[in-house]
Amino acid sequence: MSGPVLEELGRLRSLIFGHRFRCTGEAQLQAALEQVLTQACLSFRREVVLGDAGRIDFMVGHLGVEVKVDGSISAVTRQLLDYAAREEVHGLLLITTRSHHDGLPALMRGKPVRVAVLRGGLL
Repeated sequence: MSGPVLEELGRLRSLIFGHRFRCTGEAQLQAALEQVLTQACLSFRREVVLGDAGRIDFMVGHLGVEVKVDGSISAVTRQLLDYAAREEVHGLLLITTRSHHDGLPALMRGKPVRVAVLRGGLL
């Protein structure tokens, strides 16, 4: 694992944990995250198409950020594995309200994966 990528993931995860999100669903959470990233002066892109892997919610530099408030662990794992297969993705951060997602592997396809579980849900 690359040290700088892990550091970037850690900083991004800490930034997320530094905020309380009062949202009623995934779309509102994504909008709130966009505000957090903007206020932190981070360069990012929304809804980035990653070829056959689909569309990831955010790319912050070379870090992919996926937001999930629903979905099974197997579906989320498949989605993240597809994103991890992409050359432009160096690491992944899953932001979720589902504590069972906290058990995802730390590496997928050789790339670091971190999870930010928003304890207490969205409201």
